[in-house]
Amino acid sequence: MAAALTVRHAVEDCTGEESITYGRGLSLSSAPVAVSVDGTYHCTDRPGHLVTATYHTEGTTGGSCLLLAANRSEETLHYADGGTTVVAYRSGPSVRLVGVNTAVLSGVVVARRGEGSAAEKTIQTLPGGLPTDCVLAPGGLRRTTAFTHLSFHP
Repeated sequence: MAAALTVRHAVEDCTGEESITYGRGLSLSSAPVAVSVDGTYHCTDRPGHLVTATYHTEGTTGGSCLLLAANRSEETLHYADGGTTVVAYRSGPSVRLVGVNTAVLSGVVVARRGEGSAAEKTIQTLPGGLPTDCVLAPGGLRRTTAFTHLSFHP
């Protein structure tokens, strides 16, 4: 007897780019760091329908340039059609492979459009100065750019 396969289809799928600013700069220390993020998503919520959303995120990450650890943050999306979505992320380990740091954040939509939906966000930071700027730059790594993918599931 064949096992049943469950496929979760995203109710919204977004890709984008973001600018990340670290409060005190990332270093080789693993002490928590404040994070501020601004970016733009291009989202599809049904076939053929594209909507742009700008977003801002405030939170903390407990890691260093070498490996970003768990993340706690809240992200507010402002859609071009006037809608808003607020996502709370409460987990997000990451891995570093061939100079690219990839973090996967799990969360839930806590307000507005899509409230109650599960959210998953993948962030890939550009290799840039990581981890060199941790050691050589005064105050550590203060800014980086990342490519993102966000999906919402019922």
